[in-house]
Amino acid sequence: MMARLFANGCLAFCCAALAWAGDGIDFAKVPREVPKTPTLIADQPLYGIFLFGQRGEKVVWAILDKSAKDAPVFDVLYLDLNADGDLTRAEERFRGTKPPENPGEPPQCRFEIGRFVEPGTQRAHTEFVVTWRPTRVSYQMKWLGGQLTLGCYGTEPDTYGNFSSSPSTAPIFVPGHDQPFRFQHWMSGTLKRDEANDFKVFVGNMGDRPGTFSCVDDTFLPRDGNHYVVATLIYKDRQGQQREARYDLKQRC
Repeated sequence: MMARLFANGCLAFCCAALAWAGDGIDFAKVPREVPKTPTLIADQPLYGIFLFGQRGEKVVWAILDKSAKDAPVFDVLYLDLNADGDLTRAEERFRGTKPPENPGEPPQCRFEIGRFVEPGTQRAHTEFVVTWRPTRVSYQMKWLGGQLTLGCYGTEPDTYGNFSSSPSTAPIFVPGHDQPFRFQHWMSGTLKRDEANDFKVFVGNMGDRPGTFSCVDDTFLPRDGNHYVVATLIYKDRQGQQREARYDLKQRC
């Protein structure tokens, strides 16, 4: 979503927040016990964590591995479907598919998980896909079979998220619609004083670090003209006084 801002002071934009209640998730308390795995092949497997549940209490590990040490891509994914910390079950191993390579574009590998039942519940999300690229990992799913949730985004393409080579530093992603939504600005550049500025934002969930934002797409609200996001810009004017300006984000990217 995009707002057109007129910057007439020294702006200090607070990009985090819709003013909705909620304590959020304490990422420091997310368990990081190394999951039980089959023998991993890659010299440096890659680790990530997905959190589900209204308090982020369901910890789903994802580990990218290779089918052979000399494999040019990460083509094996282990996903802890029942969040028990044990990834040795055969159904938790997924083989990736490599789309045809385009000249000048990096290789990638796509893992089709499909229907994913949230651990400990009957809630089913559909069309769950994880994609590996040399410099980033992305995912998407249809939340409860409906609206898309997707990540892992930073504020610029070169800050999009990746998995980590160590479980202790695995990034944490929060898909879905259970948490109070927040903003993250996206490719908006530097705001220029005394000029109109196009300021684009994602709407969704913060992860535990830059590059872990999970957004919803522009169809999560009806296109009837009556449903849109309201944002408040908090800034300081030339005299150092704090000001606020409201923007109705009706334009969708």
